Amino acid sequence: MSSLHLSSHAIPLRVPDYCCFNLGSNSDYEYESYKIALLKKGIVLIRLGFPDDSAEIMKNIVSTIGLIHEHDGRGRTVWDVRIGGETGDEALAISHGDREFNLHNDGAFEQEMPGYFGLHVVRADTLGGGESVLVCADRIIESFSERAFQILSNKRFRLRVPEEFHKKASFIEATLIDESHGFRYRYDIIERSLCSKDELEALSELELKISLPHNMFRFHLGDNQILLLDNRRYLHARTKIKDKKRHLKRIRFNMPATLRVA
Repeated sequence: MSSLHLSSHAIPLRVPDYCCFNLGSNSDYEYESYKIALLKKGIVLIRLGFPDDSAEIMKNIVSTIGLIHEHDGRGRTVWDVRIGGETGDEALAISHGDREFNLHNDGAFEQEMPGYFGLHVVRADTLGGGESVLVCADRIIESFSERAFQILSNKRFRLRVPEEFHKKASFIEATLIDESHGFRYRYDIIERSLCSKDELEALSELELKISLPHNMFRFHLGDNQILLLDNRRYLHARTKIKDKKRHLKRIRFNMPATLRVA
């Protein structure tokens, strides 16, 4: 069953004022404030007062507050999220289709999973599709049974690297909860045939908890909005696309550990 089958009953996302910004011109940047909001809450929402179809503003912000993460073997750092992908006819990654994309962490199949990602909305879904859904790791961790928590924190699961993202390896092995209680999860890449009964039960507990609407937050990004998100702290998903012209730009990045705040 889809992890989004009850998402219509999810809680509307509310974030503190210090996470929300309006950018009226190219000189209104608040780099330190963006960084603090990301480190404290794990989320930043920026509304641009002008169009930026090339997403240069997002790239500027990310390159200033962090280190940009290479997307794939082609060396791309900013890429298109729309039906058909960059050229309009490369339906490879799930995000390039119109199907819903279940809860996951970006790059969960990478040995060095990116810590953060950004989305810039060039054109929002005008027909009510493409709604974003978040699940906060902190909320789930607190409700785990001790047995499931220990398995997911200590067992190294085999994770398949999707063909469209191959760089060097076809799979990695990693825990699904890291030492900071962040997640590394995507349903379709876990090699379940290699899991023991206890490991499958721990996975089932995780997947049940993230599918419950009281653990989900939903929101809709509009035109000329930028979302920056902590990729380990939040699982994220997208409901089915209804507007074929929906178009986002995406970027992944890291921030030095020395910048962490309480």
